[in-house]
Amino acid sequence: MSRKIKVITAAIVVTVLIWLGAMPFGAIEIIRCYGDIDNDAYVTTMDARIALMVSAGIYETGLYGLDYEAADIDGDGNVTTVDARLILRTAAGQIEKKYMEGYEFDTQPEEFTELINDYRFEQDRKSIRLTMSPELCEAAELAAQEYATKTGSALVREDGSYYFKLLEEMGIECTLADKMITSASFGYAQAADKLFDDAQSQKAIMNKDFRKIGVGAYSTDGRTFYWCVIVTD
Repeated sequence: MSRKIKVITAAIVVTVLIWLGAMPFGAIEIIRCYGDIDNDAYVTTMDARIALMVSAGIYETGLYGLDYEAADIDGDGNVTTVDARLILRTAAGQIEKKYMEGYEFDTQPEEFTELINDYRFEQDRKSIRLTMSPELCEAAELAAQEYATKTGSALVREDGSYYFKLLEEMGIECTLADKMITSASFGYAQAADKLFDDAQSQKAIMNKDFRKIGVGAYSTDGRTFYWCVIVTD
């Protein structure tokens, strides 16, 4: 990649440094317990309230995927007042927490890209759709792992070089690039929403010069995931 690359200041939504032991690179198991609907690592009365609202059909945002499964604590396929009571008893310590098993993390890059493109179109009907690049996804995954386990910086790598050096090392050619990092749960939709809410990330997402996108994520504990998005021309 040419040294003439124009580097845009990397957008970063989280600023805390991460100095935790790394999980092996590859498949990451999601750590989640039944009843923890809001995925904050605790089963609380708030979770019971959400389950009650879902059972009554008045929870506006709805529950999907693992969030719904976490709410269905009795495992009958539906979220009912029974689940709400069981979650409340779990929050009170009357029932031991039970962890969900067999779930591996997936960035779902195609779906993530679709959300980004939908956002671009909503903001500007003339925007060009970004193309998901497997090579950029690989770079983003490596960058996310490096951020979570070594640097805590969206701008520089472990050796002090700027983030675009990774693209050069991987043979990804571009003259314009930007990088965004945010912390979220395992769900790609939450990660995308956090980027949409960040002013600097919005600028990168809406930049008309970008044509390709890659997304990756990494977690050291199976709960908090550090999502990295790289866009290039």
